[in-house]
Amino acid sequence: MARKDMRLVEIITMSESTRETVLDVLDANDLDYTVSDHTDDPDTSATISFPLPSHTVEPIQNELAELDLGADMYTVVVEPETITSDRLGESDDLYEQVEGLGHQGISRSELHSKAADLIPDLVIYSLMTAISAVVATAGVMLESTAVLVGSMVIAPLIGPPMATSVATVIDDQKLFARSLKFQAIGGLVAITSAVGFALLIRSTQFIPTGLNVDQVLQLSNHTAPSFLLVVIALSAGFAGAISLSTSATIGLVGVMIAAAVIPPLGVVGVGIAWGRPTAVLGSGAVVLLNILSINLAAIICLWYLGYHPQSWSELRKARSTMLRRVIVLATLVIVLATFLAHLATGTLDGLAGMLLQP
Repeated sequence: MARKDMRLVEIITMSESTRETVLDVLDANDLDYTVSDHTDDPDTSATISFPLPSHTVEPIQNELAELDLGADMYTVVVEPETITSDRLGESDDLYEQVEGLGHQGISRSELHSKAADLIPDLVIYSLMTAISAVVATAGVMLESTAVLVGSMVIAPLIGPPMATSVATVIDDQKLFARSLKFQAIGGLVAITSAVGFALLIRSTQFIPTGLNVDQVLQLSNHTAPSFLLVVIALSAGFAGAISLSTSATIGLVGVMIAAAVIPPLGVVGVGIAWGRPTAVLGSGAVVLLNILSINLAAIICLWYLGYHPQSWSELRKARSTMLRRVIVLATLVIVLATFLAHLATGTLDGLAGMLLQP
């Protein structure tokens, strides 16, 4: 029987007492394991390897953490392609003594690592964001759904929002600051690229034949019911958090997140280049609404799934931080949704013209 929802855990112990303590924990949970003493100091150190379903790694790590053995051991969690054994079945009977996460999720440490890995090199991130914004702007002017879909596929937008949400839940301030910086830089690069490309097209003879700007700007969904926009963005955030915390494929969810952000950015670029203030403000508000809603949904989802700290002191601090950020995000989402609702009725058209007039 082969299973793919497994992890291979390797623990390197640096003392004989630590090795025996770890083995006692594994024996108490009735786990299969192997012990190797092929180390630099076989008299004291050893490598202990054992397979686990992904959702049971966290409880075992918590048991070991409670024993305060961190200074005497290393823990490595490997995601194998598959693990095959006649001892494995579709159920977790072999691991029935190990309490796992109810949603079949990965461990907190693995989630932390995955979130950090989602943030690419800043130069690559900026280049890919700029390219996707340019392609989206071209797609808006061509009224081409296929081109817009292509811009969504190449947009590297899922990493920073998911990393920000994970950092909030596990209370990692360094990761939070880094991922928040990437979101801000990504937004600035995308808008600059979209506006620059649209201005370039307008100032040259490469304007598509028969281009009707007012018609192409209808691709903006700022006139759609704001409630539906919030539902779509929240759904993208929930889907991203669930995919990140399990073994599910996160790439397709990234396309969904990009779909909520990239096309409106293209509309912003065209709207600024051709002087359409209502479309600019509306699409800009849609972008902000979607990004904030995605972050909000992911934070709530990951907290509900139990990825917050376990110790009482750390939990209190993380909960306080999480609640402050959730309140800020929810307030901004409500304000933007209300703004879009008024903009859709035409009551703010005059304000849009005054704000963006030359």
